[in-house]
Amino acid sequence: MTEKSCLRKSSLQLKFCKEAGFNFRDLFPENCGLAAAINLPSASWISGQLITPIETRGEKGGGVVSQRQGKIYERRRIGPFSVQFRDFDEKRFRQELPGNMAIAHCRYATKGDPGLVANVQPLIVTESKYGPFAIAHNGTLVNVENLKAELKQQGCKFDATSDTEILIHLILSSGAKKVEDAILYALSKVACSYSLLIITRDKVFAIRDRFGVRPLSVAKLGSGFMVCSETVSFDQFAGAEFLRDVEAGEMIIFEKKKENFRSIKYAEPREFFCIFESIYFSNPRSKYKGIYNEDFRRKIGEQIVLENPDLTGDLVVPVLDSGKHFAQGLAHVLSTRLQVHNGDLYEEAFQRAHSPLGGQSRSFTATTTAERIAVVRKKLHLKKEAVVGKEVIVVDDSIVRSHTAKIIVEMLKQAGATKVTFCVCFPPIINICPNGMDFQTRGQLIAYKRSLDFIKQEIGADELIYLQVAGLYKVVAETYGGGICGGCFGGAYPEIPKNIAE
Repeated sequence: MTEKSCLRKSSLQLKFCKEAGFNFRDLFPENCGLAAAINLPSASWISGQLITPIETRGEKGGGVVSQRQGKIYERRRIGPFSVQFRDFDEKRFRQELPGNMAIAHCRYATKGDPGLVANVQPLIVTESKYGPFAIAHNGTLVNVENLKAELKQQGCKFDATSDTEILIHLILSSGAKKVEDAILYALSKVACSYSLLIITRDKVFAIRDRFGVRPLSVAKLGSGFMVCSETVSFDQFAGAEFLRDVEAGEMIIFEKKKENFRSIKYAEPREFFCIFESIYFSNPRSKYKGIYNEDFRRKIGEQIVLENPDLTGDLVVPVLDSGKHFAQGLAHVLSTRLQVHNGDLYEEAFQRAHSPLGGQSRSFTATTTAERIAVVRKKLHLKKEAVVGKEVIVVDDSIVRSHTAKIIVEMLKQAGATKVTFCVCFPPIINICPNGMDFQTRGQLIAYKRSLDFIKQEIGADELIYLQVAGLYKVVAETYGGGICGGCFGGAYPEIPKNIAE
């Protein structure tokens, strides 16, 4: 039997572990994290260390795959990464996941059952003509239903329900002699969205799609390299040197025992970076194009003031932690405008409890209004004395369903605030997103086909301000100088090339 016919029958062996061990994040769950260590001792441990600071990007599952002498070693489990590797010190990583090359992943699923161990990444192929390899994916492949059907007709067997497995079948059915060409073939068949790490017996590939929807960056450490979805993870390693972001439409190839890497521009880039990485997903201390996310957020807050010349108030109060840096920028500029001489208007009147007893459930998942109120009140403690008799400008990154915003406004007014202006540092979200954001229906979005006056009344605020679309593009242009995906707020989604869409 030929290798191709074996592929079509059953020899695609995806190896999976046997044991299983409505807020912004609920509606935008495409938030996986990737990490790799190349040509470094304790590579699996380093990969795990890179994932840990960003594991909130995806807490449905986590895994590490290492390579030594052409053999793949793996550990993958359901649940938060830090929980699954709680008992792993550097010595145990080296013992169970040996080698100087490794990749890691934390998963927040959009496609594929999050409770199925087979979907926990990196996904592994134990046998192929390219040897064993593994793939980790951040993103959601769009317009691939017909492609998957075609692969099934060719005899490809899908063992997982994750869209990532489509890439594996494309690689294995490519007919290419070299794995590098097989990967390029697979990429030619899909458009977005993906950042990828692929580990083979002697290489690691770091890839971003032609639209650059999801981030991926490279750093130097000693004689080796690190790759991660967020730059903040590099900072924990003394001597680590950030090199650059992987560019849109670029594949970087790291080879075993080589001190340099190769770059292939496999697709013409047209940047549609998901701005929610800068607005919300990524750590404030991570950088994109050399700019800290927290600095970008401050500029958004400043833009809110520029757009609203009549804005006034006694206090600028962030909804922690997501509204903090927006509020700092807003308060700084507004304090100057209002000629506040004794400091600025910024006041953290809310204190956030990250793990309150009985308050672990997200407000979005609570089933009754009473439960939502209880969850929010457990998580946000208000210093009432700070707001009594004051006109309060409250700042957050979003209003999704409005439940949390309504409770926050109610808490402020019950505490004695005389006026509440709610500032949202993003344009109204009115569309679903096919590129890895899990809006189930547009009806979940408070701003869909509803006026600002309706939303203002719904949350009980005296005034409601959203960042203008033009203002967002202005700050993006001044900060990054690149393009962003604007589909969710009424702009353009990445346009799939016709040769792929067909």
